[in-house]
Amino acid sequence: MDKSIPLRQAAFIAFIISLLLLATKFVAFYLTGSKAVLSDAIESIINVVTGFFLVVSIRVSTRPVDANHPYGHGKIEAFSAGFEGGLIVLAGIMILVESIPAFFTPRPLQDLGLGMLILLAAGVVNMLTGLYLLHSGKKHKSEALVADGKHLLADFYTSAGVIIGLLLVRLTGWAWLDPLVACLVAVNILFPGFRLVRGSSKNLMNEADPDFLQRLVGGLNAIRKPGWLIPHDLRSIRSGRYHHVDLHISFPRYWSLDQVHDAEEELTKALLDTVGEDGDIMLHTDPCKDEYCRYCDMDSCAIRAAAHEKSKAWTVRQVTAPRPFKRRKTKK
Repeated sequence: MDKSIPLRQAAFIAFIISLLLLATKFVAFYLTGSKAVLSDAIESIINVVTGFFLVVSIRVSTRPVDANHPYGHGKIEAFSAGFEGGLIVLAGIMILVESIPAFFTPRPLQDLGLGMLILLAAGVVNMLTGLYLLHSGKKHKSEALVADGKHLLADFYTSAGVIIGLLLVRLTGWAWLDPLVACLVAVNILFPGFRLVRGSSKNLMNEADPDFLQRLVGGLNAIRKPGWLIPHDLRSIRSGRYHHVDLHISFPRYWSLDQVHDAEEELTKALLDTVGEDGDIMLHTDPCKDEYCRYCDMDSCAIRAAAHEKSKAWTVRQVTAPRPFKRRKTKK
């Protein structure tokens, strides 16, 4: 079965639900005239736009590697998440522009009971859809789905805050609480918007992922075999759910080309299986040097220049170093 099918289904479901919720919330605004409800409806416009972009980005990101995109099309998911974060920030600013003047000239609200029921139903649907997208995104390692799921959950909290605000207006009769709640909603959605933009920019700029590097080095230690020496220059970039890894490692210099090739094939396959990720590993092999002997546990080596000492577990700092045994410049 094509792995992209569940991703496309989840994205399409999110888009259709966002359209229905948009219409529902504007009905609630028409009934109540509430600025807080309007703020929730404005955020739903963003949901529709990002839902459409999510459908497009999922379709593009699941395309296979081609001549023009040797690392695949997965980066569009990071762009989608950043685009969604930017629109969320824009929505927060729009709500503030609309609500701050209304705070000084509040208007009485109408049909609050029906409006709150409509918002409550819409909020529950948003929550369930958001949880569904989060589950699907994490399961299939889709950054765009996870971002949209978090956005919909934030929208649910927005709706809950609006309902509480409307309830307070109904109980107290203080109309100024309505635009105040709208302003609080705007501030509340600005922060996740900025976080989405920040996370997207980290991926687009290929910022190192410490957690994934730690998993890679842990995997190397788990599959380590005699003759696998001094891994270094470890780098990794992510494109959608695929990871592209570069790694240098040394093998005994007396091994034949066939032995080196077999070890390379075994290492690359075992490492990806160990970390449980889709991707590829570009492995650069080097012959061993005399200074590596004390780290080498090849007992059958006939050209050993030094006795083998106790092997230590490789660390992220060692494996990501640009080259092994780099000498530090001494101060004169």
